[in-house]
Amino acid sequence: MTKTTNENVALNWYRGQSAQNHGGNFQTNGSDLYSYRTRIGYTTREGTKILFDYTARTGNFLSMTTSSKHISPTRAIADLVVNPSVVQNLEKFQ
Repeated sequence: MTKTTNENVALNWYRGQSAQNHGGNFQTNGSDLYSYRTRIGYTTREGTKILFDYTARTGNFLSMTTSSKHISPTRAIADLVVNPSVVQNLEKFQ
């Protein structure tokens, strides 16, 4: 797996390629995107990249690292950014 910057982990997720940051706490298999062990990004069958907005403004704050260093660089490239509480009970996101 490629080790790279947080910004490039986000880009690799968007491109469908695996990568992780140098600390190993932000990673993607090309389909799903993880901050530590929490899935923060998902790819639909159609290829749409969905980012779960784990920030204070959605009431789903996890940590400063997740919010500022993992969510922020990904927000600009995701096709759709959603409040994670909206999809928590939908089976296709499990």
